[in-house]
Amino acid sequence: MPYHGRIMAGATQGQLPPFSPLVLLTLVAVVAASSVTFWLLVRRATSHRQWVALSDWARDQGFRFARAAPDQPPPPFNLLQNTLLRVRLSLVKGPTKLVQLETTAPGPQEGKPVLWNLLIRDISAAWPPTGLRPANATASALDLFSLSSFPTLGGTERFVAFGTDSAASRVVAKSMLRSLLPPDVGLLLVAGHLVLDFSTRPFDSIELGRMRSLADQIAAHLPAPPR
Repeated sequence: MPYHGRIMAGATQGQLPPFSPLVLLTLVAVVAASSVTFWLLVRRATSHRQWVALSDWARDQGFRFARAAPDQPPPPFNLLQNTLLRVRLSLVKGPTKLVQLETTAPGPQEGKPVLWNLLIRDISAAWPPTGLRPANATASALDLFSLSSFPTLGGTERFVAFGTDSAASRVVAKSMLRSLLPPDVGLLLVAGHLVLDFSTRPFDSIELGRMRSLADQIAAHLPAPPR
């Protein structure tokens, strides 16, 4: 009897192929791998979409995700002794860091998380804590430092000068930094670091690129600190 005839004869007699554990394990492995792949794709497109977008941007721009401990904020925020800051995101390239820090709101809203979007760049000049705080901001990263306001140093329509030293605050207030800064971005100079606070803006690739360009302009026109 031909081969195909034997198969048909066996089928008509109700014979089934023998059970194969190897085939079963292969099917289980295929289903498990498909489920894991589907779960990863869904997670990538939903809850981890920001991470994926930032990872792609960081790779294109030469940044790397820093593996800093969540409870060890980068300088100069490590100088804050009485404020608990947690690192959520950190991208580093040379002297520039793009970080998102989390802390808790003070006062009546205590316990509510507050996010700070910051660009930190190392500079050669060692400034006493000095900055320009957006006049219309309800909160600013400058508030984390114990700074005094100097509203008499220049106009207060867009920014108010803050600092621990009036001479340094006067230098910053009279410089062209006011005209370079957007009205919703704060500036802090402290201990060899330039900080841009863009917490009112999203922490995404568009704003990160804008803050890098702004930091370049600020650094190019940064006055020397008083002696």
